[in-house]
Amino acid sequence: MRAPLLALVLLPLLGAAACAGRYPSAHDRVRELTATAEAPPPPRDCLVANHVHTLVSDRYSHAPTAANEAQAYDPAGLRAAIAAFAGDGVDAIVVTDHNSTHARFDPAVTGAPLTVIPGMEWTTRRGHALQIGFAATSPADAAMPPAWRARVVADDFRRMVAETHRRGGLVIIAHPRVPFRTWPDDTFGADGVEVWGLDSVVIRNRQAVRWWHDRLRRGERLVAVAGTDLHPGAWLRDHRRPLNRVTAATCGEADVLAGLRAGHVLLVDDREAPQVVLEADGGVRPGDTVDLAGRAEVDLQLRVLAGAGVRVRLLGPAGELFTRTLAGPDAVVRLRLRVRPGEFVRAELHRGRRPIALTNPVYFR
Repeated sequence: MRAPLLALVLLPLLGAAACAGRYPSAHDRVRELTATAEAPPPPRDCLVANHVHTLVSDRYSHAPTAANEAQAYDPAGLRAAIAAFAGDGVDAIVVTDHNSTHARFDPAVTGAPLTVIPGMEWTTRRGHALQIGFAATSPADAAMPPAWRARVVADDFRRMVAETHRRGGLVIIAHPRVPFRTWPDDTFGADGVEVWGLDSVVIRNRQAVRWWHDRLRRGERLVAVAGTDLHPGAWLRDHRRPLNRVTAATCGEADVLAGLRAGHVLLVDDREAPQVVLEADGGVRPGDTVDLAGRAEVDLQLRVLAGAGVRVRLLGPAGELFTRTLAGPDAVVRLRLRVRPGEFVRAELHRGRRPIALTNPVYFR
């Protein structure tokens, strides 16, 4: 009986994953240009690891009492994460323990060889959210969710978002399509969504990307981010990828948060992954907006660095606009796109079926 039951659970998930990666063809809205132009340079960016935990245990998050405070965070796990990411060449990490801000007050944060941005994973039985960069003076200032077994309603999500914004922070919906912790259909005013995380059938990255894409089609502006969901000591979640390349003047907390807030983020599989530079109208980059001023077409440039053999594809509300497997290590594609106000365009890189980079959208008005 176990095998048939397992098939009943997994087959719908696998089928949904396959469908989530497919988009209607809209290639008729794009034509390739042959005229040469200066290739768009890669931006000054910082390599950022988002959604980093310091421990495996969820005891404190389910029952945040004084008796369980020893499980709120792990100082050794924090130091291990800082050392590991610094060794990887990462410039900043966002620490988001479950329902705990204790790690932000650890002395290791001040002397860390990289920027440690404080946060918390707002953890409920109905979905998780990353609260990033909000003001707090002690662990008691955490904006906690309802009790673990309590019913979580729409007003709870709205209050969490409003309180995080009041304190100057960002709200990123975490792994929105995880079974049994699935985020509701509403985004409740959140700033972004984690569309790429641990490679597993449980996290369901393809469904998360499609969920985000569908909300972009509705006219919502949600910043896409990647999250490691690292839990030091866990055999399943000890990886330190995927990562984010955040365009920022410096890799300090304020500049990185500003880049995240603006959507100036390229999601990459790891530090060595190929990069894609998407540029519209000769200078507008992902996260920003092109004013069409009555025009029906815009020119785009796609530059892929270290991308020999990867497949690039361009996506918009109508579906897949363009796709090509690239032969050279530094390739530039120039396109003219038919577009309407309220639409967007974004790019992805794949090696086989594996995603290796994803841009945020360029918007049109």
